[in-house]
Amino acid sequence: MAVLAVNFDRWRNGLRERVPPAVLALFEGGSRHELLKQLDCVFLIFNDRVTNLANGATAQLDNSGIGSTTELARACASLVENGTEVSALLLLPSIEFAATSVTLPNLSREALISVLRLQTDSLLPGINEKLTVAVNAASNSGRSQHVALWMTTSRLDELHAEFAKCGISLSAIMPRAVLLLPATGTAIVRESDASTITRITIDNGCISEWLQVNKIDLQHELFLRQWQQAEERVKDETVIQSESDSDFHQSGFDNAVKEYCFFPRAALNAELKVEKGKRLVMAGFAALILVFLGTIPFLLQSLEFRSLTANLEATKEFSAGPREDRATVQDFENTWGPVSDFPEQRVQEALFTLQNILSPDRLSSFEISNGLISIEGESVEPQAILQRLEQDPMFTEVAFSRATSNSRYYIDLRLSAVNFEGYMVRYFPDN
Repeated sequence: MAVLAVNFDRWRNGLRERVPPAVLALFEGGSRHELLKQLDCVFLIFNDRVTNLANGATAQLDNSGIGSTTELARACASLVENGTEVSALLLLPSIEFAATSVTLPNLSREALISVLRLQTDSLLPGINEKLTVAVNAASNSGRSQHVALWMTTSRLDELHAEFAKCGISLSAIMPRAVLLLPATGTAIVRESDASTITRITIDNGCISEWLQVNKIDLQHELFLRQWQQAEERVKDETVIQSESDSDFHQSGFDNAVKEYCFFPRAALNAELKVEKGKRLVMAGFAALILVFLGTIPFLLQSLEFRSLTANLEATKEFSAGPREDRATVQDFENTWGPVSDFPEQRVQEALFTLQNILSPDRLSSFEISNGLISIEGESVEPQAILQRLEQDPMFTEVAFSRATSNSRYYIDLRLSAVNFEGYMVRYFPDN
């Protein structure tokens, strides 16, 4: 089972590396983090007294109140201003918790907790109730030894329900001795009250040893000897001692090792609903941003179209005069074009050219109409005349119109520079 957890943890770590930090912070551990951010006060239970560390107010508990959830909640509520809704952290004696030592290398907190839950029956075989676990994996430091703290889930839910009846939102619960632990470095803390002695060893925020004994058990020689042997191992080391609730007043929760907090299910569920609402709002906001980004090209296109339209109007206004002149010219051309563009047949030039080509022969007939010339004459070499006419660039479409008879020829040809058909199509298309 541990192998499966390791493989799953590697896959999860690979996925985490690909997720942007902002998105990862939004979806990972948000509920617990937000609950701790909302804390207004910290209640400390020490012997038969409860203290509000936020203002120093205290309330006495009778013997029944120490174990009674209802009396404990009422005592804490008496230390808060009437009508004020607060979010609180409750520091309970170490006797409320169980500790187990496990060796699971290179696992993240989520994977380690999953493995511990699967091994609950073997780690704590004498407890049949459902348990909640808190642990600081610190897997990135290569640590293999972990101390996991356990608390019954029913106790968590009962405390949250009773505090809620008194108008207090119980966000988290933590062993009070943990408040004395430094978040960095190595230290040993010995915390003692009227009934219990707890000794904790911490290394860079990770509890590596948790020893706890009831003082009444020290009356037995065997237990006393074991405890003395454990104390002998640390006699030369610096130990932080705590024997009264006043030792906790200078310890701030901001620097505490928050990984050992227990969170009631009702508080987590309520925070999850709030986070879900926030995420829906953020999703809606993101959708609006996407819609806005999607409309940017259309907005730019609209602005560009308006700019081009304005430039076109300015250009039209600037070119109004030339356009009027052009219209006048076009109107003149449309009116006088049939006259000015009438094809010039250059009859005189054509006659001189024919004279040069036919000489010494003479024409007996010459007709010209719409650029088409028909000539008639006599020559001993009509074919030579036809060839010379074809070679002259002034004429085109040269051909005998009728067969020659006794040296008499009939030739049709067209002036190459005269295009009556184009003229008619342009000015008289209906004809």
